Amino acid sequence: MDMRRRSVLQLGVAAIALTGCSGTNTKTSQLSGLDLAPVVATDNKVAVERPEPKIRYQFTCTAEDGSLIGKFSSLDEVWASTRYMHIADCQVTYVGSGPLVLTPEETAAVNAAVAAGAPPGQASELCLRIVRACTRTDHRTLPAALAAYGVPVVKGALTLAPMAPQAALFTRWLKTAVVG
Repeated sequence: MDMRRRSVLQLGVAAIALTGCSGTNTKTSQLSGLDLAPVVATDNKVAVERPEPKIRYQFTCTAEDGSLIGKFSSLDEVWASTRYMHIADCQVTYVGSGPLVLTPEETAAVNAAVAAGAPPGQASELCLRIVRACTRTDHRTLPAALAAYGVPVVKGALTLAPMAPQAALFTRWLKTAVVG
């Protein structure tokens, strides 16, 4: 096949392909996704926004020298901070409206801590300690901080946030703390 004939064939194939994209209205027997979408009588083409999540906690995180790294409203925000590795300490304060009512996840974490030996009866305070343990502790003071939290709080933290950035360190510490 010579070059001219090959070029003509390539142009022909390209023309056929582009014809399908040309915008001419051709009716096909297949239904599009829009044809299958339910029609809502009150559909006014305005997207409905999800409500903002309620802010329950305020995390005030500082560096080793005491300088403010940031104030956050969730564990996810703390973990996603570009300065996460510089966080030496985080203070956690409940800022929700009304008294602290534990979520099912928080209740499970508190129950795990109580089952591991935490004193029952002060679920709100215990929950705040568990949430604080989930933030970040400087690696230089981690063993002392975990010892201060104690096995129950660390087990509660692993229940609340099993995929937290420091979860593997908590698990490793628990193995030595329970054995030792």
